[in-house]
Amino acid sequence: MQNYQHKLLPNLEETGFGIKYENNLSAYTPPHWHQAAELLLIVKGTVTCKFDNSTLHAKPGDLYLINSHEVHETRCSPEAVYLCIHILPSRMCLYVPDFDQLSFSLKFDSENDEKDAAYRRLRGDMEDILHFLEEPSAACKLECNARLFDIAATLVTHFSQKLAVEETKLQRSDMTRLEPILEFTQLHHGEELTLEGAANAIGLNKEYFCRLFKKNMGVSYLQYLYQVRTTAVCRELETSEDPIGEIAERHGFRDPKMLGQYFREIYGCTPSEKRKFFREVTLENREEQ
Repeated sequence: MQNYQHKLLPNLEETGFGIKYENNLSAYTPPHWHQAAELLLIVKGTVTCKFDNSTLHAKPGDLYLINSHEVHETRCSPEAVYLCIHILPSRMCLYVPDFDQLSFSLKFDSENDEKDAAYRRLRGDMEDILHFLEEPSAACKLECNARLFDIAATLVTHFSQKLAVEETKLQRSDMTRLEPILEFTQLHHGEELTLEGAANAIGLNKEYFCRLFKKNMGVSYLQYLYQVRTTAVCRELETSEDPIGEIAERHGFRDPKMLGQYFREIYGCTPSEKRKFFREVTLENREEQ
């Protein structure tokens, strides 16, 4: 969350849209949320996303959508590549005044011809953007922007429903209260962090903080903290040749056994096996160039 944690995505305030086209060798992203809605097209590999007490398995050619302020976690196959479009509700309100009160879902009856055509239109727009990114032309930025606005219009017209104002405010109020501790955890996960310290940081008692965090994030704070630490170790294994023990300690693991436990739970392998995988991918990429 480089892909983890609550993220303020770049350039969204200017245009209302963001584009990410990448693979995720680290494979796992802990529970997090965005101010922007996300629409993803899977290009290669598979992506599993858990959100709203449900699990979605996406394969190449599939689209999936995450609403703004919707907590989710993702797990990618090592070779996964995806195109992700971010849509910022506050900017879209310039065109659709109640956009920030809309919830989107791509679930529909396969016999609904109108929605099926709209879904194919979304996928076509995403594939066009992918083409413009891979083979840029003089007008590709204009072409991309045209597709982005068409995507937003299609979502509003065919795949939206309006939430109750009270429901929207309640959800976002909880997220606003948790945001400081999420950002603090991202920046300071390598330090000694405690439940009491996290609760005090946002002015709550420990018991209420634990309930609030688990209700909204789906995991306990300590479980979340170790997920953040583990994924940070994994990301550094991709780029650093430092001993694994030193990397682990930098990211808050004082006991190597605990790193091994969490690492295997998340990635299904040991840190040394993951480092070997990163090296093999790097070598393959160099040979292809």
